[in-house]
Amino acid sequence: MKNKPGIVVLAASLALTQACGTNEPQQESVAPAMAVDVKGAEASAREDASFDGLFREAGQEFDVPPALLKSLAFVQTRYQMVEGAEEFEGRPAVHGMMALSEALLEEGAKLAGVTKEQARTDARAHVRAAAALLSHRAGALQLDRTRAENWAPAVGAVSGIESEEGRRGFVHGEVFRVARLGLGTLSAEWAASGQGLAEQELGRNEQALAAPDYAAAVWRPSPNFNARPMAPRMVVIHTCESSYSGCWSWLINSTSQVSAHYVVREDGGEISQLVRDGSRAWHIGATYQCSNNSGMECGLNGKSSNDFTIGIEHGGYAAQTTWPAAQIDASARLLCDMTRDHGIPRDRYHVVGHGQLQPYNRTDPGANWPWTDYLNRANAHCGTCSVGGAILERYNSLGGAGGVLGGCMTSELTTPDGRGRYNHFQNGSIYWTQATGAWAVHGLIRAKWEQMGWERSVLGYPITNEMTTPDTVGRYNHFEQGSIYWTPETGAHEVHHLIREKWAALGWEKGLGYPTTDEMATPDTVGRYNHFQTGSIYWTPATGAHEVRGLIRDKWASLGWEKSTLGYPVSDEYAVTAGRESEFQKGYLTWSSATNSVSVRMK
Repeated sequence: MKNKPGIVVLAASLALTQACGTNEPQQESVAPAMAVDVKGAEASAREDASFDGLFREAGQEFDVPPALLKSLAFVQTRYQMVEGAEEFEGRPAVHGMMALSEALLEEGAKLAGVTKEQARTDARAHVRAAAALLSHRAGALQLDRTRAENWAPAVGAVSGIESEEGRRGFVHGEVFRVARLGLGTLSAEWAASGQGLAEQELGRNEQALAAPDYAAAVWRPSPNFNARPMAPRMVVIHTCESSYSGCWSWLINSTSQVSAHYVVREDGGEISQLVRDGSRAWHIGATYQCSNNSGMECGLNGKSSNDFTIGIEHGGYAAQTTWPAAQIDASARLLCDMTRDHGIPRDRYHVVGHGQLQPYNRTDPGANWPWTDYLNRANAHCGTCSVGGAILERYNSLGGAGGVLGGCMTSELTTPDGRGRYNHFQNGSIYWTQATGAWAVHGLIRAKWEQMGWERSVLGYPITNEMTTPDTVGRYNHFEQGSIYWTPETGAHEVHHLIREKWAALGWEKGLGYPTTDEMATPDTVGRYNHFQTGSIYWTPATGAHEVRGLIRDKWASLGWEKSTLGYPVSDEYAVTAGRESEFQKGYLTWSSATNSVSVRMK
């Protein structure tokens, strides 16, 4: 969305709903926008009282308002003890709930009388170190501690932010704003003391230029860019490894020599644009290799990834365990807008993580970035989506939008191998090929298939819908080369090729029970195996696939599995006089019904 330069008024949040237009043609099925209760979710997150005892204890010990400590922790990490990583060269990694750099961590630890390692890893020691540090700064500045707003320079001093503009944004636009919005009991106590924040400290209104490419963003131009040699082809998702203000203020600093196109605040209430979409920001250090992206866009190999990507930074850390729904939703609106403007497909091959393209020294946005939800939201915010042909028939047969799959989330897309077509829905997907037809995969079975690599995995495309097992305990989908079975007890696990054939010959789940592992390589790398509830199936090229179960399996396991002197099984379990037996490469295990014990006999 291109905008003419103008003036916008910034308050505590921005009107993000204007981000995506409605000029796309009407399609067959309308994707419902995903509602996000921003106020409710943010209030609940802010008021989490899990660490209130630590904030109160440290505040009383070091004469710092506990609510100020809590606000600082929420803004920096949302109360998570993070182990930060380097995102921008020259900017140190931060640690713990208060996001302290190594230097600040060491100083605070000494002031609090704890070791640096304790301050890094133990929440109580960390909060005490931060409180001691903040108190020390306040003392050095000779601040009047009875007025909340007087804490501003001390908070700025422990923020790790170098620029005055960035510190102002951090203190007034984030820490004070959050404290004034409410942190539960601690902020109520601060207000009741008469020393809390005055009403005017709630998000000081400022005037700023509207961003040139995204109506809902603030324009904070960075000098760190140059001309693009080609049009944008991909979007790279980053984490700042810091708070929002610390991030954008570093990226507009000419000495940093880094930038990104956008930065998204943790609560989704503000987005900064720093570089125009049409210019080349300096946000990724890697040359492109399609081997890092499932073999996609190999014609770009050897080019700087900055040449053809748009970078979105997010306040937060690759190590964090959860992501605010409002931040994900705001970023998804932005993603909808930019991908529509530049004709970029909204899929995992064109919307990629920094660590995916630069795996040798980056991991962001981290293992817990909600990729499926993120892309689904972007597609939903882009308005309509089409479902047609065999996929539509299957969708309708499952109840359409009111059925198990829910509303449409993507228009019909081509799979990377060019062989199939698919639509994603709120709760699942339908995949089609000429050979297999259209079949639905959803829930935890779909999550397992996605984890394995969708149709590019060893399983291939689905050849059934999700179905209930004959014993009604489990659910399963069959695929071209295997199956995924799920029960509440075992979770979802895949079985494929010759091990699956053996399991099927033994009666599926009625034989060995349900799989409790995916197929895995043996420690000696010679064989493959799956464990099941009552046994295992082992395979090697020399021995084929054979089952081992019950007490015979227990005995084999106690001897060291395939590493034992027996080696791999060369038969299924079979009946012998007064017992059962399995043959192995170098011997036999025999169970006696008379003694209920297993004996070893070597060949």
